[in-house]
Amino acid sequence: MNILFEELFDVDLVGKATTKKPNLKNLNSNPTSNKEVAVIGIDFQNDFLEEGNLAVANSYQDVRNFAKFIYENVDAIDDIFMSLDIHQPKQIFHPAWWVNDKGQYPEPFTVITYQDVLEGKWAPIFQEQESLEYLRGLEATEKKSLIIWSYHCLQGTFGAAIETQLSNLLFAYSLYKEKDVHYVTKGLNPISEMYGIIKPEYSRTDLTDKNLLSQLQNYKTIVIGGEAKSHCVLETIKQIVEEFEMKNHKDYLIYVLEDCTSSITGFEEVTDDEYKKLASKYPIKLTTIKELKF
Repeated sequence: MNILFEELFDVDLVGKATTKKPNLKNLNSNPTSNKEVAVIGIDFQNDFLEEGNLAVANSYQDVRNFAKFIYENVDAIDDIFMSLDIHQPKQIFHPAWWVNDKGQYPEPFTVITYQDVLEGKWAPIFQEQESLEYLRGLEATEKKSLIIWSYHCLQGTFGAAIETQLSNLLFAYSLYKEKDVHYVTKGLNPISEMYGIIKPEYSRTDLTDKNLLSQLQNYKTIVIGGEAKSHCVLETIKQIVEEFEMKNHKDYLIYVLEDCTSSITGFEEVTDDEYKKLASKYPIKLTTIKELKF
């Protein structure tokens, strides 16, 4: 780009609400595309940043690094996909869905199991049968337990928006490459958590986003960063490689930018083990923005 990074991305304003936009009137475009490299940014939204409602430690630096990577490799990047975790207050993983025998809502980070409901420890306020089936299905498929999260990324709020400085950079990317960023919305199904961008954690019917999978198969290189490493980033990677394997699609390599993603506190060790297992089985490389160059 013929504009300095500092003119597009103010590192001191990361996480801040601001309407300041970069001056792009002198930006020259370069619409090259080889359909080789895709970048996926997972849930770089204000509520997952350090002062958000579901804050991830070190996320401000993750955003800075991710933006720097895009800027420094802009000519090699063919497409960018950004996921948006979008919710309503009444969803199965929010406090308003459940009460205990004293009529109290659960605190954030409460784990609710199928057995808990059978024993009367917790009861769903909405869609009782569907809630029970969801809990049973999660446990039968050995997915993550149902965790109650603080209200986050509520539709239409600042918390649901992409971090402002990163959004400015993506705007510049679109004009420079003369193409739109692909925004992938997930999480509005009230009866299911959806960590990964491909499908919910559990559903009676197949809700796999086959169109998105088909698009991702076009790229030989997929680069991923985002929040949180322990949940939405991890599940996105798992879903992609497992779906690719079922389709016998092998002509790809996924790079995980470890300095552009952080785990929710308390999940660090088990998450690092998961990534090592994935990297030993699938074409995945754990790297940093300094190491990965095109």
